[in-house]
Amino acid sequence: MKIVINRSDAIGDTILTMPMAQMIKQQYPDAQIVFIISKKSQDLFIDHPFVDDVWVLDHTKSIISKFIYLKEKFQSFAPEYYFFVGGTQLPSIIAKMLKVKFRGGLKSKLSTFMTLNEGVRQKRSMVEMHDSEYNMNLLAPLGIHYLAQNRSQYAPVIKLHEDEIHQHYQSFLSELKKEGLDTSRELLFVHPGMTGHTLNWPSRKYAKLIARLDKLCKGRFIYIISYTPSDKIYIEGVKSELAKDEYFDFKDKYYFFNGALKGLRNYMCVLKKATLFVGPSTGNTHMASTLGVDVVGIYSPIKVQSALRWGPYNPNAKKVKVVVPDVVCGESFYCAGESCPYYECMPKIEVEDVILQIQQLFAKDIN
Repeated sequence: MKIVINRSDAIGDTILTMPMAQMIKQQYPDAQIVFIISKKSQDLFIDHPFVDDVWVLDHTKSIISKFIYLKEKFQSFAPEYYFFVGGTQLPSIIAKMLKVKFRGGLKSKLSTFMTLNEGVRQKRSMVEMHDSEYNMNLLAPLGIHYLAQNRSQYAPVIKLHEDEIHQHYQSFLSELKKEGLDTSRELLFVHPGMTGHTLNWPSRKYAKLIARLDKLCKGRFIYIISYTPSDKIYIEGVKSELAKDEYFDFKDKYYFFNGALKGLRNYMCVLKKATLFVGPSTGNTHMASTLGVDVVGIYSPIKVQSALRWGPYNPNAKKVKVVVPDVVCGESFYCAGESCPYYECMPKIEVEDVILQIQQLFAKDIN
């Protein structure tokens, strides 16, 4: 059995699709599973226990170049089953053109009705379950049925090796020492940035959070403020807040970590050593949870952006906490802006609200 799964979009979305491979392997252990992914996601799949190969799409290349690449891959692998879960529709078109007999996945846009013959119609905007559960339900036409009571059996997997963790972590500690930071402290990651249109907590509040935590934790942590170049708008806000005179004594306790500088494997190996991760609805939050790091996620109250659908998918609920504005949001898709009586709602989340969730994760270790 040869299966291709197309998830060629964002890192977080790709992570939430991984349990599909686990479900398939449990029922069909000899199945060969290939993921079609974006280039930025390829480091997630090194030595993956349930995914045999990946076809990496470089979205900076021309449509013709990608078409030729994918057509050759399909012809060489000759899959019997294809699933569209998210990303570019190009693989679906090629799968139909090459007469792949089973073309399943998510039927939503017009193009999917034209290319998929075993697709599943889902109205995910209803937010009746987590996005990973929606993905696993796409396997029903293959005779693989997801049951909600078995949710704890499935989770994304990222395979890191102890030697590479040690190598990247020691290199990172050397960087911290050069900056004069105390490397005997634990790492606490704060990731203020995100892409897309999901609502986020104000940058200044992330800065206030780490300053408040340092007072409570009495020098326990180095605060790793991670980002990528696309997060610039959020990082500038954090830097601006921390530049204020009131944080002068705090300047040797945090470090800005550009996760794009040395690649995703480096970032994940360092992240794996963290005690806690705090961040919004973004791929880094899903990475942290998948790597077994305790997570506090800060989420929008808008229905399609909610933690019910996009929260960290971790079987161990004790390792994940979610903070949402204490408002009654009537919006399903977009923020209503100034017409909403709760506008702006995200700043209504106070630093102490996040601290409370951290205290619960640490079993009241912070006081």
